[in-house]
Amino acid sequence: MPETIKLSHRLNDLFSKTKLVCFGRYALEVPQEAQLIWGSVSFPSKIVAIRNNHNAIKSDVDKSIAKLKWEDDTAEITYNNEGPEKGSWQIRYYEGETGKALGLHFFKTYVEKGELAFILTGTVGKGNTEDSAAMKQAARVNSLRLRMSDEVPNEPGYCIEHAFMSDNLYMSQEIVNVGVYMPSLPDVTFSISSNKDAYSDYTLDEFEKTQRAKLSLLARIKQAQDEQGIHYPSRTVLREGKRDVQHWHGEESLIKRMNGVHDFEWSLVGTPKNIANPAEFNVQMYTKVEHNVIGAAQETLLSDDEAVALWDKLLLGLKFRVKVPGAPEGSYFIPSNAVGSTRQPQ
Repeated sequence: MPETIKLSHRLNDLFSKTKLVCFGRYALEVPQEAQLIWGSVSFPSKIVAIRNNHNAIKSDVDKSIAKLKWEDDTAEITYNNEGPEKGSWQIRYYEGETGKALGLHFFKTYVEKGELAFILTGTVGKGNTEDSAAMKQAARVNSLRLRMSDEVPNEPGYCIEHAFMSDNLYMSQEIVNVGVYMPSLPDVTFSISSNKDAYSDYTLDEFEKTQRAKLSLLARIKQAQDEQGIHYPSRTVLREGKRDVQHWHGEESLIKRMNGVHDFEWSLVGTPKNIANPAEFNVQMYTKVEHNVIGAAQETLLSDDEAVALWDKLLLGLKFRVKVPGAPEGSYFIPSNAVGSTRQPQ
């Protein structure tokens, strides 16, 4: 564990009041003012939310079918009717003759939850019948409930935007991408992505022997340096090397680009299908960001020491929300015997 840098007075003020935010199976301690920005989420299928009104679902169904037919006039809708829960709707389809020949049968399930409607997209999947896939879709729909933005549930499951899906089986693919925005530091972006089952097309033996070392952050940096030679961008290395975050044995690279951008990254290469050590886990922080463009801001509000201190503070606040199989004590915020849900300002 590298030696951390003390927070400056203004960063101490920023973290004087904190809260937990949850995403996927994780939670992060952030300043009270921070906002969680949601990216793509899959558990195990893509999930999005739309505003619900009397025709929102019908309108999206019609648009989806029209888009399928426009992209491929051989697209086939095999089901367009009521879904697995009262008030839900489902379409099943092949995107075209080629997809049908390959057995790529897709589901799109719409479920109403108050003022929102959630859309779950998935496939029948290899080895499944249409009935078994429909039952899995029904189970996912039934596990879905609304969640207030400041609610951090105590039970096993998966936080998504506006909602929570209960699950204690850990069998499905899990992908989550989020960012953190802090109004007091508008040029700073901090983002987290996790993919539990990345690289699962390799056997475990192949992965351990041929892939793990190649995929590590420091190995990728070294490869880029070797390939680009004198053309590799100049940079100031603030810190680089092995870095543990909780029980995750990862690597970090903290650099400052020539244009003043702080470019920080931490990466873990875990084990495919291992919930406690996801196959792909990545955290990044940039400064001098404006309108989502790195380097577009006139200047960064942080000194080098402040940037490193902020990075360390946020990384130390990243844990599982509740205990998962294989996760040691201290790697999660909420005891596994807790029941119900909670809001967790610190």
